[in-house]
Amino acid sequence: MKLNIKNDGFMEYTLEDKTLDIYVEKGTHASLYVSYNGKNNVISSNIALEQDASLTLMMKNDGDEDVELIQQAEVQKDASLTVAYCELNKGNTNVKAKYYLLESGAFAQIKSACIADKKKDFTIQCIHECPYTTGLMENYAVVKDKASYRMEATGKIEKGAHDSASHQTTRVLTMSEKHNSEVLPVLLIDENEVKASHATTLGQPDENQLYYLQTRGLSRSQALGLLTLGYLLPISELFDNEEIKEKLKNEIEKKVGLYA
Repeated sequence: MKLNIKNDGFMEYTLEDKTLDIYVEKGTHASLYVSYNGKNNVISSNIALEQDASLTLMMKNDGDEDVELIQQAEVQKDASLTVAYCELNKGNTNVKAKYYLLESGAFAQIKSACIADKKKDFTIQCIHECPYTTGLMENYAVVKDKASYRMEATGKIEKGAHDSASHQTTRVLTMSEKHNSEVLPVLLIDENEVKASHATTLGQPDENQLYYLQTRGLSRSQALGLLTLGYLLPISELFDNEEIKEKLKNEIEKKVGLYA
């Protein structure tokens, strides 16, 4: 399936095919909510933004089947791309994504919000090929008992891409000691005049905070849910669309056990 976006505004799309190619024309400013599942097992997606275009995209997994999502994006001069991966389902997911910042002023922001019931594996690369480009990565995960989560996030600044910025943050909350969580923040810098950073936290909920919440009448499940909201709820603010925001908020609150 190919989506050629030439009008500003918000769109919803349910992906039924194995491919999704998104092309945003010059100067177009759009938002796109894509829901998909793992019935096709492997999904391939290409994104291209022309000069001065902007796209805010959410890839929302609504199925419990195992799925591999392979995505590649090319961002041209003064274009802006924000992509969010929303993984709240129970299936195994493998996401492989590459973002190429091809001309000066290109901007890419990659976000993820994930609940790992079984296995979630992300390999994300943001590649700066020209000067004055910016890449940001913000990844948040809640890892349940006996589940597996892996995040390999790479910011790569090529030779000649001076005055570029590559920053990444990953926060992982584990629900027990029986898990397999791995975070690999990578910075590959081949230029001197750049800004680059990474930050990672990985650990279990604070027992003192849980105890305090339980003294206020919450069950342990509800207390855990309240603590995990801070990791996942920001993804619901990606769009201005109130219906989508409320839908995501309710789903996140339910799946973290806030209403248990």
